[in-house]
Amino acid sequence: MALSSNSLIHLTKEKQALIGILTENFKIKFCLENLLTQKGNLKYAVPMVSFCDIPMSEIKDHVSKYGSYGIGLTKEWGQSNNLNPVFYVDRN
Repeated sequence: MALSSNSLIHLTKEKQALIGILTENFKIKFCLENLLTQKGNLKYAVPMVSFCDIPMSEIKDHVSKYGSYGIGLTKEWGQSNNLNPVFYVDRN
């Protein structure tokens, strides 16, 4: 089983949000992130549009959390537009 797919997928919970993407393009949102450093917890807002590259065979749990409306784009499109899939880092 592949660890990633050949597509970048953006999911949303609202049908209207998907229609907005198709008519007006993606809109950057600020996502609150926490970074545990030696000096304590650093909280900051990162401007982003989230994409994942989860294989369709594994996307069920992701859809239940992020929404069942989505748009998929090729990784080549993402690379030509300077995009990367979401990358999670373990706290350790």
